[in-house]
Amino acid sequence: MARRLGSEQNEMLFQDNLSGTEICLRYRMPTTRERVGYVNECFVRKGKKLENRSVETRLKYGLRILTGFRTGDFEIEVDGAWVPISSDADSEHYSKDWRAVVSDQAADLVELLAIRVFDTSVQLADPDAVKEAGAPDDKEEEGEDLEKK
Repeated sequence: MARRLGSEQNEMLFQDNLSGTEICLRYRMPTTRERVGYVNECFVRKGKKLENRSVETRLKYGLRILTGFRTGDFEIEVDGAWVPISSDADSEHYSKDWRAVVSDQAADLVELLAIRVFDTSVQLADPDAVKEAGAPDDKEEEGEDLEKK
């Protein structure tokens, strides 16, 4: 599948070790400006020291690109019973403050979304296939060894 540029509806599945289930987060692709902001905000200079603000930055930008989640992946307790919440405004389980609830109670998932989208969105498909331009081949050429004669 091609990368859908400008797509507002991407999904990423996470294995949630706390619930023992898969959780699906929906997100939009970040803009280049957001990518730059993310990188710039991870470390902030305070006088002569650098302050690591990665956790706060991941949460901030993860929430910015988060568009929702699969209905039923999160539940809240209402009158002693656990009920699903939804980020879909058309759902009977829609929770107007879903973003605040997820930010407060599932920040780890939002941070991991940010890590996957901002920090590790690409990798080399086959690192062994990439060679420096003009680098000699490591394999010995087949043929007669002239030095042994």
